[in-house]
Amino acid sequence: MVSTAELARSLRVAVACVLVTGLGLALALPRGAGSAGRSHDSSTSGRSTSDTVAARNAAGEAALALVSFRPADVGYTLQFAPPRAGIRAQMDPAQHLITIFLDTDDASHRVAHDIAHELGHAFDNRSLDDTLRHGWLEARGKPDAAWWPGNQPSDYNTGAGDYAEVFALCHAPSPEFRSRLAPRPADPCGLLAAWAPGILVRR
Repeated sequence: MVSTAELARSLRVAVACVLVTGLGLALALPRGAGSAGRSHDSSTSGRSTSDTVAARNAAGEAALALVSFRPADVGYTLQFAPPRAGIRAQMDPAQHLITIFLDTDDASHRVAHDIAHELGHAFDNRSLDDTLRHGWLEARGKPDAAWWPGNQPSDYNTGAGDYAEVFALCHAPSPEFRSRLAPRPADPCGLLAAWAPGILVRR
C-alpha cells in the first residue's frame, strides 16, 4: 500500500482546487463538466435557511439512494453543502469526509454521479497501491499516464479521475462520464472486477 506520507504528497499537488483545511487536504471535483456551473443556490429564493437546508439534504438523500456503494463502506462521512463556484464535490482524506456542493436544480443522477466519483477516490485512498494503479492504467490502454493530476485543473485526464469515473458508472449508472483518459466502458462493473479480482465491487 502507498504510505500516508506518499499519499499526502500526491494529494498536495492533485488539482488546482486543492484546499488546505485545517490538518487535512481536500481533493476537489471541478464544477463544469456536465454542469451549468452555477455559483448560487437556486433553492434559497423566498425560503428560510432551515427550509433551504432541508431541501438540499432531501435532494442529496434522493441522489444517495441511487448509489449502490455506501460512504460507510470506506469509513467516510457524507455531507451536503451549498453550491460552490467551480467545485461540485471534494474528498478530504484527513477528515474522512466527502462534501457535495449541491445545487437543488441538478438532476438526481448527476448528484449521484458526483457522490460515487468521490467514493471512488475514497476507495482508491483506502484500498489501492501503486501496483494496482499501474494495472488499471494498463487495462485502460494508458500505461504511461499519470495517476495524480499534478497542477492540472481537473483529474479527468489522469488515472485517478478515470478510475473514479468508472467506479461512479458501476455504482451509480447514469449518462454522465467525464473521463478524458479513456472511453466509457460498456460494462464498468465488469471492468472493475476483471482488473482486480477480489477488490470489493458492489452492484
